[in-house]
Amino acid sequence: MGHTKELIDQFGPEVDDSSILETMESLLRIHALSVEDLFIKWEQFSVHRNETHTKLNQKNLESYKDFLQQQVEKRAQQIASSSNVHSSGVKPKIVKPIGSSPSLFGFNIPKTPTLKKRKLNVKDSNGGSVSNTSSKLEFSAGPANTIDIRDEGSQTTTPNIMNSSILELGSDVIATTPAPLKSSHESGKILDSLNPENMEVAEGLDFESEDKVRISPYFDAQKFKFRTMRQNLQDAADVLDYQIEMFKTIIQKHYELTNSDFGDPTIQSQSEIYTVGRIVPDSPTAEGFLNTESLALETSRSGGIGRRVRLDLTKVAELTLFCGQLVAFKGKNANGDYFMVEEIISLPYPDSPVSTSDDIQESQLLLDNKSMKVVITSGPYFPDNSFDLEYLVSFVEKINNEIKPHILIMFGPFVDVTNPLVAKGAIPNFPNLKSQPKTLDEIFTKVFVPLLKNINSKIQIILIPSTRDSVSKHAAYPQDSLDRKLLQLPKNFKCFTNPSTFQLNEVFFGCSNVDLFKDMKEITKGGNTSMRNRFDRVSEHMLQQRRYYPVLPGGIKKQPITENGKKRYVHISGADLDVPYLGLTEFIGGFAPDVIIVPSELQYFARVIQNVVVINPGRFVRPNGGRGTFIQMTIESPNLENGKLTKMGDQEEIYLHNIWKRVRVDIVTN
Repeated sequence: MGHTKELIDQFGPEVDDSSILETMESLLRIHALSVEDLFIKWEQFSVHRNETHTKLNQKNLESYKDFLQQQVEKRAQQIASSSNVHSSGVKPKIVKPIGSSPSLFGFNIPKTPTLKKRKLNVKDSNGGSVSNTSSKLEFSAGPANTIDIRDEGSQTTTPNIMNSSILELGSDVIATTPAPLKSSHESGKILDSLNPENMEVAEGLDFESEDKVRISPYFDAQKFKFRTMRQNLQDAADVLDYQIEMFKTIIQKHYELTNSDFGDPTIQSQSEIYTVGRIVPDSPTAEGFLNTESLALETSRSGGIGRRVRLDLTKVAELTLFCGQLVAFKGKNANGDYFMVEEIISLPYPDSPVSTSDDIQESQLLLDNKSMKVVITSGPYFPDNSFDLEYLVSFVEKINNEIKPHILIMFGPFVDVTNPLVAKGAIPNFPNLKSQPKTLDEIFTKVFVPLLKNINSKIQIILIPSTRDSVSKHAAYPQDSLDRKLLQLPKNFKCFTNPSTFQLNEVFFGCSNVDLFKDMKEITKGGNTSMRNRFDRVSEHMLQQRRYYPVLPGGIKKQPITENGKKRYVHISGADLDVPYLGLTEFIGGFAPDVIIVPSELQYFARVIQNVVVINPGRFVRPNGGRGTFIQMTIESPNLENGKLTKMGDQEEIYLHNIWKRVRVDIVTN
């Protein structure tokens, strides 16, 4: 069949069955999907079913068909409710998010006051009351982190700081919600590993020793303290224009080109030229998925007066492009209507970080030549159908008694504003608290903080916010850090910005809490390109673009609401880019970090891309309450004698870190 090899490459040997292949080919034709898109939707289907790997058989394929059909119907409803254009034989465009944006580090960044905190109305929006008549429940405070629940004479004790099945809709009303489903995976199970054969899991931190990891931030926190929703059109234009010029300089230097080699692609000419610009849709109102026939190149002011020109990519055998991508082309505009691309010039990858021999030896001494242990988690930390923090309670216990990491990196959201219960104002009743939380900030300080304070004070913890965090006063990307003192966190907590670059001893970490892997919608052409793993391609784009989120415009998430009997969709979350400040999302110093962490709703992974370890830790808790995952990293102490460090230069002793050679990454169930 036509796509047999591609299907096997994407789905694995399970698909190599005549009946399964026939069904897959049928789905490709019916839904007009590429093999890669079909695989992405299969992963979404697995997440929807709370499974890490859904077995490929006819029974599951039938459910998958229904899943795809439901997505089609949902999109159709979105179009019908958001458009006033009546169809007259014209097929409507599917409204889908495309991506995000670029800029220069620190360019034109003003300082502005911060915003005030938000409060949540905890009353039922209908003013009514809900009662539970199935059984009589009584509550009393038990030992630390427990609640006694008595149901008509019987008694059980739940190891949690609150009862996950109790929800307060009003000041006096209590109702029950379904208990969260538990995952089939046992706690602490290693689902996948990177480099497991090369090293053992580190023992971790000895609380009695003086071992310490030095944390060095590489960002200017003051530049993130800007006020959102104050975008200036001129500032945004300056940043986007300057970035094209910056990449032109990089291309010119790397390929040793002269100024005369570059030209204006929007002007008719019979001569071949080099040009640098940004990939955009050929129509300002274009929505949904694009293709190679619907792309244009946006130029800079000096390179083409900021005009756009349609692209003809028929002569290019292989490509992978996305909206917002900075590209370099060789070609000509022979007729004045479009730019015929003869060659796509590959962008150079950024340099790798290095350290001197003295820095290497100092890092060895800090941990007494022992391996460093880092644990990474990504929110949300409670499911969509309850406020159950049972997994976080048990995780804290494991951190203290079993895992004992030197560093714990926790990504938000901690209290997710898009959670259905939070969105309804359904703050739960917490029987063991003297005073109930009245705002979302108080849920964090009164519920999360006591749990986090139970973590051993010798463990250093880094918190990185999400644009969906209720405790963040900053709801745009790039995002300011959380306020440690305001949130009443102890001194072993460090609050960093989103994104942020920092150093743990000699190792450079780059963290960005926006879902790039889901938001980037690629346009691929050519067998070798389209058959490569999508996570690899997106990671390479991120490295070549030298930005943590190189897509423009940013991905958005919409939620249906009903007003006066009519349904409409409103924006609730997403990348929410603040374009004039996108310089803060670029790699610091022109080099790529040793480790890049980008949480995503898609499948967890840990991969080595161009000598950079790229990680998606996955969700800590699944939406329906199933066990999620976290990352456990073992980083071998740097050693100048074992040959794992590469010496650069002949005179001064400078070494590449080569973290990809001396790291073990385990993906573990929480």
